[in-house]
Amino acid sequence: MRTTQFRSLTTLLVGLALITVYSLFFRKPDYELQTRATGNGWGYQIVHNGKTVIDQPTVPGQPGQHGFPTEMLARKVGERVVSKLRQGQFPPTLNPSELSQLGITVQ
Repeated sequence: MRTTQFRSLTTLLVGLALITVYSLFFRKPDYELQTRATGNGWGYQIVHNGKTVIDQPTVPGQPGQHGFPTEMLARKVGERVVSKLRQGQFPPTLNPSELSQLGITVQ
């Protein structure tokens, strides 16, 4: 009886150790997207572990200081950037074709 209990406890502890190691070393970084109104429209910030890693108050790759016309467009572009970060792309640049697909008028 004691041997069975010992094996069960050992199995449980090994399982917990494996879960802990996996969660510490193999999980993908978590990013938080925040949209905000600016003086020129809308922008977004991407935060990782409480630190702002990207502050984008304007439409990327466009001349001038024009923000996104709507919060929804800022969120769509920010979500695409977060997706690229989660895939390990840094910097997570967007080309004109990608911006157009997201509904941004490219000049």
